[in-house]
Amino acid sequence: MMAQEDTDATEPPVLDMFDTEADNAESMVCRVCGSLVSASGPYPRAHWDWHETPNGA
Repeated sequence: MMAQEDTDATEPPVLDMFDTEADNAESMVCRVCGSLVSASGPYPRAHWDWHETPNGA
């Protein structure tokens, strides 16, 4: 089993696909589809994964 710090080095640049909302630091806008995504928790990664699935946008 890999340690968490080892997997972070191979993670894709998930946050690069988002712009931050100037008015709301807790939300980000997806540059691909325009969706508003919460910046906290697993939401940015879950949104990235959705785009990577065959039925994602």
